Amino acid sequence: MKALFKVIKEGVYASYQDLGRTGYRKFGMPVAGAMDKFAFQIGNKIMNNSPNSLTLEIFLGGISLEVLDTHKIVICGADLEAALDGKPITLWKSFSVFKGQVLTFKGPRGGSIAYIIPVGGFCADTVMNSKSAYPRADIGGLLKPGMILFVPDIPYSKVQTGLIPSFIPNYEKEVTVNVWKSPHLSLFKQKSIETFLDSTYIYKAGDRMGYYIEGAELEFVTNGDILSEATQFGTIQVSNNGQPVILMADAQTVGGYATIGKIAEEDLWKVSQLKIGGKIHFQWII
Repeated sequence: MKALFKVIKEGVYASYQDLGRTGYRKFGMPVAGAMDKFAFQIGNKIMNNSPNSLTLEIFLGGISLEVLDTHKIVICGADLEAALDGKPITLWKSFSVFKGQVLTFKGPRGGSIAYIIPVGGFCADTVMNSKSAYPRADIGGLLKPGMILFVPDIPYSKVQTGLIPSFIPNYEKEVTVNVWKSPHLSLFKQKSIETFLDSTYIYKAGDRMGYYIEGAELEFVTNGDILSEATQFGTIQVSNNGQPVILMADAQTVGGYATIGKIAEEDLWKVSQLKIGGKIHFQWII
């Protein structure tokens, strides 16, 4: 193991994430894990890492890291204006960093979440078969100034590898996502179900637990309270104010609000990468 980065500036929000801790939801432990699994998985493939290698997930930028040793990394996901010693970095393509250099992420130009993925992944303690941070349960933590980030001290090729440009995703400001129908649709007025599909919703606020969206109010036949039942990443709850909430990677394991649907797994990255003010349209999976 060797020290690779020292945190100079922690940025908006950054944490270690792998694919999460599966099998523990029955005990009330959320899965956590990468919000944009496409960027996470492709980045690890570019580095020839094992599929679940630990990454650093960065929201919105503002982070500065001092390089402490030579290593190879790749940055995937959103364009957060990543630069090495002030020079722009090509995303989705591996490159070497050297002792004394400074890696910075100024802010989002396209999308909101980026991943730093080193050869071998980062090193951190394993809790419940995962190294993902989940600060609400005091598992792992967010970056802090002075924190040292470690990687395995392993040999690696200096050959650059990357993703074919035509496969690099575009992080749009307005997205359409496929939704599985909820068994609770009978709790909603028929007109509201039509409204849900015909309306544009705006991402107003949120974090890794849930994204609050705002748009046309959805009305219940009586009210939207249900006996608590299992939820998951992508579940769309509707609270009694008629506004949807999209549950994200750190979401609670159960909830007592009616749900109108669940976003298809392959579309979750589109929602995860939205910035405040981004627009969402929903369509049923037939």
